[in-house]
Amino acid sequence: MSTLYKAMTRPAMYVGVPVVPLTVVAGALFLAGVYISKLIWLAIPVAVFVLRMITKQDDHIFNLYFLKLKMLGNSVCNRFFGARAFLSGQYEAVEIDEFVNAMKLNERITTGKYIPYSSHVDKNIVKTKNGDYVATWQLMGINFESISAEMLETIDSQVATLVRSFSGLPVSFYNHSCRASFYDAFTTKSGNKYADIISDCYYGSMKKNKFKGNTLYFTLIYRPDGRVEKLEKRKKSIKEKKDDINIHVKRMNEMINTFSGALDKFTCKLLGMYEENGKVFSSQLSFYNYLLTGKLQKIRVTDSPVYNVLGGVDVFFNHDTGQICRIDGNKFFRSIEIKDFCSETASGVFDVLQYSDADYIITHSYTSMSKSEALSTIKRAEKQLKSTEDDAVTQLQELEKAKNDIVSGDISFGYYHFTLMVMADSIRELDESVSKITADFTDLGIIPALSTMSLPAAYFAQLPAVFHLRPRLSPVSNINFVELASFHNFYQGKRDKNCWTEAVAILKTPSKQAYYLNLHNSVLFKDETGEKNLANTKVIGTAGSGKTMFLSYLACSLQKYNNPETFADSAKNKKLTCVFLDKDRGAELCIRMLGGEYYTVKSGEPTGWNPFALEATKRNRIFVKQLMEILCTRNGERLSTRERLLISESVDAVMDFPPGEMREYGITRMLEHLMQRDDRDEQENGIILRLSQWANGQAHGWVFDNAKDTFNIQHVNNFGIDGTEFLDDPMVCAPITFYLLYRITQLLDGRRLVIFLDEFWKWLQDEAFSDFVYNKLKTIRKLNGLVIPATQSPDEILKNKISRAVVEVCSTSIYLANPDADYNDYVEGLKLTPEEFNIVKNLDPMSRQFLIKKSSLKKGDGKSFSALATLDLSGLGGYLKILSASADNLEIFESIYHEGMEPDDWVPEYLERAI
Repeated sequence: MSTLYKAMTRPAMYVGVPVVPLTVVAGALFLAGVYISKLIWLAIPVAVFVLRMITKQDDHIFNLYFLKLKMLGNSVCNRFFGARAFLSGQYEAVEIDEFVNAMKLNERITTGKYIPYSSHVDKNIVKTKNGDYVATWQLMGINFESISAEMLETIDSQVATLVRSFSGLPVSFYNHSCRASFYDAFTTKSGNKYADIISDCYYGSMKKNKFKGNTLYFTLIYRPDGRVEKLEKRKKSIKEKKDDINIHVKRMNEMINTFSGALDKFTCKLLGMYEENGKVFSSQLSFYNYLLTGKLQKIRVTDSPVYNVLGGVDVFFNHDTGQICRIDGNKFFRSIEIKDFCSETASGVFDVLQYSDADYIITHSYTSMSKSEALSTIKRAEKQLKSTEDDAVTQLQELEKAKNDIVSGDISFGYYHFTLMVMADSIRELDESVSKITADFTDLGIIPALSTMSLPAAYFAQLPAVFHLRPRLSPVSNINFVELASFHNFYQGKRDKNCWTEAVAILKTPSKQAYYLNLHNSVLFKDETGEKNLANTKVIGTAGSGKTMFLSYLACSLQKYNNPETFADSAKNKKLTCVFLDKDRGAELCIRMLGGEYYTVKSGEPTGWNPFALEATKRNRIFVKQLMEILCTRNGERLSTRERLLISESVDAVMDFPPGEMREYGITRMLEHLMQRDDRDEQENGIILRLSQWANGQAHGWVFDNAKDTFNIQHVNNFGIDGTEFLDDPMVCAPITFYLLYRITQLLDGRRLVIFLDEFWKWLQDEAFSDFVYNKLKTIRKLNGLVIPATQSPDEILKNKISRAVVEVCSTSIYLANPDADYNDYVEGLKLTPEEFNIVKNLDPMSRQFLIKKSSLKKGDGKSFSALATLDLSGLGGYLKILSASADNLEIFESIYHEGMEPDDWVPEYLERAI
């Protein structure tokens, strides 16, 4: 929190009247008295009194009057349109008396008169008519919701130091925060009927409430030519002028490099020229055009001056409202200014506006002052306080401290201006938006004022480098500027050009922004289509928080990645397979609705699994041997070298047979090749005795010792396996999991593979195959796969070595509500920040909100970011009872469904009967 020197935000005054109007009026009356009659001098005190009364309304009122005079426009044109008009087109004095008698075409005032930009002089630099050089960055910003106040202050301090380093140099900074309504939806079809229905219902429900998008921009302006330089320039030759431009462009590029490095922590993109289909466009000019029109569109770079290209709209102003007339409709706007500041600024003063249900453009500008200029301004403010005998001891002390800080180089000062342009499609919407934002300002202790006299000036002053029209220009410190114009935002994810093209889903956020959920690691502003970045994603949420619903919706959303159009052209296997290792049959209905297969493993009933039926490759042989070793060590036994050799030889003996009858009941066949030694240990607990428990007809023979292998998953797009009956049985759980994971990972043939693991710590609790699990999780991304482990119990994860390893290789984390969350589990164990932990703990389980924590969107940044999002599935109607089925609805499903049914055979009836 920093002191805002309010005494400096008022213009220089004498006897309560701004010095400039006081001098002009008093001087005029004095001269009139000299040349006409000395009696006129008697009017001077009266005039001063009147000026003082006017000033009491607003300290800046005469500055606003002056801006109004500057922006009166053409009286003939204004009279014709009934408002102050600034039009897009420029015409010659064409005689059109037979059509319009009131106005000639060349009597229009065009917007181009106030657009300062002349041309692109470099890829990322635009030159103005006055010889200024302008560069702009688009920034993602930092998510202030989940970062500590101390960290935010540290970041602000770093930016303030950067701004201070340019003190006294001819530079200015602009910061824009643009908030606009938009509707977005993913329309890629998966080819799966019900997945597409789910998608259409989900995005269709969003049309009622549009998203709000917050985009940040930072602009640097270099002003190398002062008044003297501009006079000298007129005498220079064309070659000398070109040489000067080259020198200034070089200096500007040096400053751009400095700022690009400093802004990198905010994930920035330098705007400029780019080529598309053989034509050159400019994202920089597109942004400037957006400030004029309220619409982002492509702008081509041509030989025409930029001021003749931008705009393309007619703008009209009445008392306090403006209207932008575009081809596609009208926009209405009002401007809000700061009439009186609060006494202190803090990091993110205006963060509350990012939750507003209004469209706006906030403009902050800051023009650096030299040290001597800042000291002179402070001394003038001190004299003003003393001359008015103002009871301002505290303010005088603050100004004295400010002088010391300037001399010591701790702070710098600059001229600051602020406007907030509220935009809407109708006057009624505009009234509502202005009322809401005005209330937000009042809550902040800031007194706002509508722009009336200064409205046209405020509108054009949004454009970087329109210095002469900035209303309410006030000196503030570099720290005040950074805290007022902080780069706070919400992380929005990355919509397109991810590894699997577009993001998985669009989620709502508390700020009404869109969050693009993408499981893969990605870098913003980079095309990563076809790359194989890490994408493992853990989902943690307590019972009732919507975990099953979230996972089922995720499975439906992922179906679009089966569309060949979502693959890179070079991809060989354009296919997606989703596997769901389930518990309590939570995902069964969803899997079957997607046309998939669902296997329910029932204790004691043959599974149809026969590992010996696999193709006799070297890899498969090694797997079967490892599986047999696991079966022989279920009670903690150790295998000797000889026993391992015997297992290996007997497995090979069975696998050497051709596929068919001789490989049926593989474990029984294997036992036939094992020779039992005639010693007590072997007879009491040898490998034959241990392995025989897994043979057909014995206690666990139902698991693997089957005649045929019916587990054919090679050509199934979606399938699930319910582990409810064996996950709590340590004897069979580990072997089954090992077998299933091996069979599933065999599908990694270039296709996209997604493995869901519900209550994954139960599936992976045995260390017998820890190396296999850990290595596979690390390498699965290289084979175009990903794992989504989920659980209700973070404490169980932290107890288990393998589960902890799983957490470590997850680049994306989803934390659903958990009112009973334990600080040590989440902060010490799962490495959430205290702020993130508080968010998770305080979420309402019924809100369907969750915290997303993800690897940085910025290359080279090892820090994660987090975002708060909502999965609003209210538009899905009855399909919610499929995504997450209660016990009662599972019974209804069982009464309808029988093996071999297609989704269309049972879904309609189920939706009618579901409770």
